[in-house]
Amino acid sequence: MNNPDPVPGGLPPSDLGTATGTAGTGAFQPSGPGAAASDDALYSALMKADRSESLGPLAGRLAEELNELLTRILGAVASVPNRTDGDALSQAEAACLSAREATRRLQELARGGDGARTQVAARSLLDEAAKTAGAASTAEIAIDVSEGADAVWVDPAQMGQAFRNLLRNSLEALSPAPHRPRVQLRASNTALSEGQVAGLPGGDYVEFEVRDNGCGIPAGNLEKIWEPFFSTRRHGAGLGLPAALAAVRRHGGQIGVDSEVGVGTVFTVFLPSARSSGAVRAQPAPSARFRTGRILVVDDDAQIRTHTGAMLENLEYKFDLAPDGAEALASYRRYLDIGRPYDAVLLDLNMPGQAGEDTFRQLRALDPDARVIAMSGGSAEDLAPRCAALGFCGWLSKPYRVSELGQALQTVIT
Repeated sequence: MNNPDPVPGGLPPSDLGTATGTAGTGAFQPSGPGAAASDDALYSALMKADRSESLGPLAGRLAEELNELLTRILGAVASVPNRTDGDALSQAEAACLSAREATRRLQELARGGDGARTQVAARSLLDEAAKTAGAASTAEIAIDVSEGADAVWVDPAQMGQAFRNLLRNSLEALSPAPHRPRVQLRASNTALSEGQVAGLPGGDYVEFEVRDNGCGIPAGNLEKIWEPFFSTRRHGAGLGLPAALAAVRRHGGQIGVDSEVGVGTVFTVFLPSARSSGAVRAQPAPSARFRTGRILVVDDDAQIRTHTGAMLENLEYKFDLAPDGAEALASYRRYLDIGRPYDAVLLDLNMPGQAGEDTFRQLRALDPDARVIAMSGGSAEDLAPRCAALGFCGWLSKPYRVSELGQALQTVIT
């Protein structure tokens, strides 16, 4: 017997069944494959896991190398004055941000399971998705977060990717001009009773919505969109929605979909509300002291050093550049000896010779109040707990824009 789904539209398959339904409605039915089918599914899953295990480290290294190259490009774009919205350089920046999302997907493959979880504001998830997945889109993206919307307790890398996948799916479904493409992102608190949403216990949740006015999903495809490699687009990989579903469910949530051909599609995401703090935090900045407005940049890549210096100049900081740990320590000691230590040090962790972590320890031995921000092309989710454990004041994932660099410095210095 089919029971109506309480989520708007059909729920994706659970671990023990499949969902069926038409646009705007859905029903959950237990699946009943035979033993042979179960064995085949298990074998397929094991083979995929084995391939992922071997590809993971390679994907991580490749992502780091790509991020180093993207840092050069973004830095070069940022150093050009008098840019205007829509010009070639702005388009190049948007393309770099889209490429950054590709490297994040590689890093997600490399990391495998869950990363460290922390409280993330509902608006932050939606803002980040709009800024990155929507960087190269001309569609209108509206964000509406209810006042007092709770934070959620998530792995930021996984959940950020999930919302980027949902938004990217909506953007790809939009029709070109003269149609006015639009996507609405919403978040609000909701209280679910037991059994109200299949697979979720009763309790406090944050309800997210990704709504588009695109082409809509045919009724016959609603139950297929959660299957890996299913795609109706010529160059689609068919992995975005299954990956989003897996991430949401790993966090104790659920996704529903409602769609009408020619009208649009709504994805509804429920995530448990975070009521307590447990975030991985950077070490608080040392005690206040006289500010010099001078930053030390330590990176073995000459182009990244130069472009980061140009960004700092745009932010009205003075700066010095060092290609390795030895020169960084000499520069720091020189200014410390005259009573004018650097306001902050931007330190690349992955340098040949003396590693960034070793340089950091020597800087702290030289000056216990040194404000050091780690830089790396590795996964932001791996970077955060690593740097917090070592005692860095902050961290910055490559590639970064001027605004992101300025925010990292402001957090540490002020």
